[in-house]
Parts: sequence; structure tokens; C-alpha cells
Amino acid sequence: MYTFEDEYMGYHQVKIALEDQLKTTFTTPWGTFCYTIMPFGLCNATRTFQCLMNKVFDPFLGLFLRVFIDDSGVYSDKASHLAKLDLVFQRLDNSGVTLNPEKTTIGFSEGKMVGYIVSKDG
Repeated sequence: MYTFEDEYMGYHQVKIALEDQLKTTFTTPWGTFCYTIMPFGLCNATRTFQCLMNKVFDPFLGLFLRVFIDDSGVYSDKASHLAKLDLVFQRLDNSGVTLNPEKTTIGFSEGKMVGYIVSKDG
């Protein structure tokens, strides 16, 4: 059984440290601004978000969970799937990372993740 999740607006869930916010300064006709949360397209945004996801899900990686940037997949047998989902949802709740419910699919035997069809056969 599989569950695919998409972390909602992934990069925008990462706060930029106060001392680093000035490094994101940009100017517009209405003034000068800096980001307080990580914008998409920042040089290290992808790596930073992947590190966050690895930290959040570290106990589960390779056992019943795979993470690729803002996409994650839970895989297990039918009997233990809900228990594993509960563990994943608890970690997400504790970390403050939210999911996009429109892109989250729960309990199927085959699906698409990162452009690939994933099933029990590989």
C-alpha cells in the first residue's frame, strides 16, 4: 500500500534566520524588502528544504518512507499502513510542516511519484 504526500508550499515553510534576511534584499518601486521565509529559487533553497525533510523524517527514511524535496511516499503492507501514516503525521505536526491535501493520496497499490509510476513491483 502507498500514500503519496506533497508538503504544502514547501520552501515557504522554512523561516530564514534573522541575521541572514538582509542577504535576500530586493528593491522595487515601492521600497526595499527582504524575505523572512525562504523563497522559491534561492540558491540553496532546494538543499535546505531537503535537509529539513531528512531531519523531520530521519527515523523512518528507508524503512517505510521515501522523501524527495517536497514529495514523500509511505509504503507498507495493508495491515500496518495506518499505523505508519500516524507516525508520519505526528512528525509533520511536531515539526510544523503542513501537507497539501489536494495533492495527498492515501492507500493505493500503484501511483505516480516524482514522475514515475511506483508499485509493489518497483
